[in-house]
Amino acid sequence: MMSNIYMKKMTPSKEDYLKIMLELSDNVGIHSTDIAKALGISRASVSHMMTILKDDGYITKERYSTITLTENGRKVASCIRKRHDLLKTFLTDVLGVEATTAEYDACRMEHTISLETANKLKQQLKKLSDCVNQRYAANMYI
Repeated sequence: MMSNIYMKKMTPSKEDYLKIMLELSDNVGIHSTDIAKALGISRASVSHMMTILKDDGYITKERYSTITLTENGRKVASCIRKRHDLLKTFLTDVLGVEATTAEYDACRMEHTISLETANKLKQQLKKLSDCVNQRYAANMYI
């Protein structure tokens, strides 16, 4: 699920930026105004973080140009997105948490869950899914 691809110390703030940038990118450059709007923050805050992410090797950005995730930035963002989706699926499908609450909680939990726990959770969800699929297949012949 997630490998050791982080180059620099990762923070929840950096993860949030990378995740939203992945969502906005669609393989095209991203504008800082779009990031600011999506995160509900100022363009100055985005500009500051873009300098940090560029220095860390997660993005490329030329002055007055669009922002692009590097290969490593895209990999890190993808891992963050997968952790988020895994947690949200567990919260909604297994625990029955309402979708809006699950989205909020997954956003907070994705920053602190360990690789070991994420992998165990993924394995457990797969087992539950396989069990449900087997029951469904068995009921088709009744």
